[in-house]
Amino acid sequence: MLVFIRTAVLLSLAASASPGAVFSATAPLQPVTLSRAPSTCSADGLCIEVTVGPADTVDLNACATTTSLTANVGDPISWCYTLTNQSTQTLSWHSLSDSLHGQVLAQRQVTLAPGESLRHVLVERAAAVAAGPLAATWSASVEQAAYSVDDTVPFAYVDASSEPALPMSGGFASGRSQAVQMPFAFDFFGTTTDRLCVGHNGAIEVGSMVCAVPGSLLFPSPYLNAVIAPVWTSFDPAQGSLHTKTFGEPGQRRFVVEWKNFALGFPQMSGYTFEIVIEEATGAVVFQYLSTGTGNGDWGDAGSGAVSGLQQSPASGQMYSQFTPTLTPGKAVRWTPTAQTRRSVATTVDFDIGAPQLLLPIPAMTAFAGTGIAVQQPIVIGNTGNRPLVWSAGEYPAAGSALRRLAPLPAVAGGTADAGHAPAPLAMPRTPSRPAQDNGAWLLPAYAMHAIPGTGISYVDFDLADTSQRRTIMTDTGQGPGLDNISGGDLVGDDFGAQYQIDMLMDRLYRVDTLTGARTLIGWPVPANTVANERWSGAAWDPSTDTFYAVTTAQVGNQGCYWSGLYTIDLDTAQSHFVGPVESGGDECLIDIAFDQGGALYALDIRTDGLLAIDPGTAQATRVGSLGVDANFSQSIKFDRATGTLYWLGYAQSIGFVATIDPVTAQPAIVGATPDNQEMAVLSIATAGSDCSMPQDVPWLSLSTTGGTFAPGAPVGVYPVTFDAANLPAGVYEAVICVFTNDPAYRTRPAVVPVTFTVQAPDAIFANAFE
Repeated sequence: MLVFIRTAVLLSLAASASPGAVFSATAPLQPVTLSRAPSTCSADGLCIEVTVGPADTVDLNACATTTSLTANVGDPISWCYTLTNQSTQTLSWHSLSDSLHGQVLAQRQVTLAPGESLRHVLVERAAAVAAGPLAATWSASVEQAAYSVDDTVPFAYVDASSEPALPMSGGFASGRSQAVQMPFAFDFFGTTTDRLCVGHNGAIEVGSMVCAVPGSLLFPSPYLNAVIAPVWTSFDPAQGSLHTKTFGEPGQRRFVVEWKNFALGFPQMSGYTFEIVIEEATGAVVFQYLSTGTGNGDWGDAGSGAVSGLQQSPASGQMYSQFTPTLTPGKAVRWTPTAQTRRSVATTVDFDIGAPQLLLPIPAMTAFAGTGIAVQQPIVIGNTGNRPLVWSAGEYPAAGSALRRLAPLPAVAGGTADAGHAPAPLAMPRTPSRPAQDNGAWLLPAYAMHAIPGTGISYVDFDLADTSQRRTIMTDTGQGPGLDNISGGDLVGDDFGAQYQIDMLMDRLYRVDTLTGARTLIGWPVPANTVANERWSGAAWDPSTDTFYAVTTAQVGNQGCYWSGLYTIDLDTAQSHFVGPVESGGDECLIDIAFDQGGALYALDIRTDGLLAIDPGTAQATRVGSLGVDANFSQSIKFDRATGTLYWLGYAQSIGFVATIDPVTAQPAIVGATPDNQEMAVLSIATAGSDCSMPQDVPWLSLSTTGGTFAPGAPVGVYPVTFDAANLPAGVYEAVICVFTNDPAYRTRPAVVPVTFTVQAPDAIFANAFE
């Protein structure tokens, strides 16, 4: 299972209500010296100042200087929180939360003496429309927040199953989660919140604005902040239901979360029903265990395969049990917060994050005319957003028409740029386009390498939208054909019958039949060996220039993977051309690359767990943002060229997953699990992109207006589109109208309106003037 962890703020793979994904951040807390008095102070001696403004992308540690912000989705934003201690005590434990991000810091230990100040800077790209005051609260104490534990209290189980089951629509396929808002707030390790993220796997994340709870064998878990864990394990995702219910009157309410009729996934064991109760009056949390397995004493029974406790941060928590059979039926465990003096202060800042939103109510256009006749139909364009929409449109050939066949970048004579062997003597020519094999109702056909423990590596095709739908094309059990050495590949053009693959061990380029797995050796693209131990790690085809690119990595001893290079490879000769080292200001380890339909290049960096944008002409890179997960082992990214969506086959915490990544913010969103939750690599997606990267003449189709601007609230525009059959014989003609806008939903692709024009011949009798 997997969650995203910011440098200082936790995100999840679930859809986020927060405005953005962090692409960098400072150290969580920094001592600072203020040149002026703090603006807002509480009676108990804490002072806070929160400022917000455009992020300084050169100095991400810079603190914003304004207390209000107007920005657009996609803009980098800096939130700066500064705390000053004007009390007489030294404060060592700090928690910070706000109404936009939820819990920002949880019980962070930093010594703050009287008169000193601390600062936390959070940098993110705005990823969603949001507005209003941001209310921030910073609390601090001399001692760490803690709970006393009592497992001798009376058992008083309350049934919550009379309430509807939670939909459990977030999180992971192997362990769904659901965001829940309590009817009251409670204090949990120094942070007051009414938000819970309830996980199917027997744990609750407290105070999170997003919701995805992974399974965990570790406690405390490094993947979450604050956690309530009555039985944290891996339950069968197909069994059991979750319910919440509130008992009592305001001031004395109890909020119950019940896991009912759950079963362990491994070993398979039914009989788990348990709950947690949160008390409004005392802030206590009570675990109650109605049944915990079969009672036969087998492993997994009575919590022997689970962890139980309260976690206050990824670095600290209070454990009750870990893989011991102590969670017996009829037991209640009461967690009571210990008394401590906590100081707090709150303030607000104003923000307004907006975006234009393209309105295109006619998704496709169909026209009919006789030969020699012109007809018109309207295209309607508008803006339903709260920022001005700037648009332009043009006619383009339909997807599947011949793509431009531009030559790859030439190799430079002499020097390290001419890497590789001489051209292979029997280079295989590329064949005409072939469709992917018939996969029935698959929504998003794709190809990849699939690691199967105990079996080997398989070359498979599958449905990215439903990974349970898959077919094994070829399996390598260790005796050949060397599929475990294939590190990168991609489909080229609209030829889905062949995937080009690169072998990192033997420096070979293959053309692979996607139906049979048969491989044809094209040649030997050898890296330039600019640094020692350079190996191929990923590859992708650029549809805007018809160029095949690949990246390398280099590893040195304990330093690990620390360097990457960018190359082009001629698909006819296998000759490689070194573009340059990929440099973004740090050590890179690029596991794969992907091009969008317009030629923008992105890379997945597993050293920094981030997404990079790369200039394919110079190899210079810019860090887009942090993926927030410790991505290791096999990974792969590719664009669905039909929609402009960037897909990620990832692997973290021993779980494989499919996610999408926002190329502007690097914020991922979970799609589901990989087949068998295992590693996958060398992804290629068999969809054709509408060729909107360069306009080409479509003589029978013309727009009366090709661009403009819509202010927020402006009426829609209705523009005639002319279909002219003056010089067309009878037949069916297809094209697309590509609408380019500054709508962030279309920032990596245009909106595409398919156009079909049917030209009909006049009746032969009337053509001969017979009446």
